[in-house]
Amino acid sequence: MPLYNIRNTELVWRGLTLTGFSEVKVGIAQGGDSNVQVIGIAGECFTHPNNKRVWTISSSFNINSLCYPILEQDNLNNIEDTLILRDLNIGTSDIYTNCSIMSITSDNNIRKTVTWHAVKRNGR
Repeated sequence: MPLYNIRNTELVWRGLTLTGFSEVKVGIAQGGDSNVQVIGIAGECFTHPNNKRVWTISSSFNINSLCYPILEQDNLNNIEDTLILRDLNIGTSDIYTNCSIMSITSDNNIRKTVTWHAVKRNGR
């Protein structure tokens, strides 16, 4: 799982720049294979893009941060929107579309870990 340093990145969820991180790392992982091999009746085969792969983005927030209540409400309402991860060093952005908050877990009474699942990254 690649880890991004939050000091050099910026997370934007539904147009809101997220603040109040409790850790300095944002984790991103991709589940599933990117291509699936399809075998036909006569033994011919070809690769097809896997539509079931999912991107997982997770970050920890302080409970008393300004954006945490918004994230909690979006989780309860099953809001699906866009999450943008900007790398401030390089100047690039990764845009995760069809993204929703799948879980908010409590690490302790001070911080919560928010996990987003996204279907597409940069339109693919």
